Amino acid sequence: MTINPRTARSVRDMRSKLRDLAAAEHGEASARTATAAAHVAHHEQALEDTLDEAEDTLTGITNVYALDDVAGMVASQRHAISEAAAAHAQAHELATHAEVRLRSRIRQLKTAERVVEMVNDHREQREARAEQGAHDDLVNARRR
Repeated sequence: MTINPRTARSVRDMRSKLRDLAAAEHGEASARTATAAAHVAHHEQALEDTLDEAEDTLTGITNVYALDDVAGMVASQRHAISEAAAAHAQAHELATHAEVRLRSRIRQLKTAERVVEMVNDHREQREARAEQGAHDDLVNARRR
């Protein structure tokens, strides 16, 4: 049984569209990962700024409540960093899965392209044999 060339091209075109969608998904996931990394860096910088301010604040502390306020700000910044790091890890995991899907779609597209090439080669060989047979029939008819 032979594969219909139109069907093979249709499958190839669909695989191409699926690959394009997977590439878009991967691009979006990579952008989210970069944004999450920038968010982590921003929170780390905010912690550094808070620690610098805390150093000045600690020199002028007059009661325990001010010390508790500084500790609370530092703890809040560290908590924000841990949340941002968790979001970055999740975004990185999604980007990794999107990359795996993209590679899979690329392989599927390459397979579909090979099938189209095989179908076209088979069709060309069949047409060449038919043309050769017609030519041989014409030559044999002239010889008689």
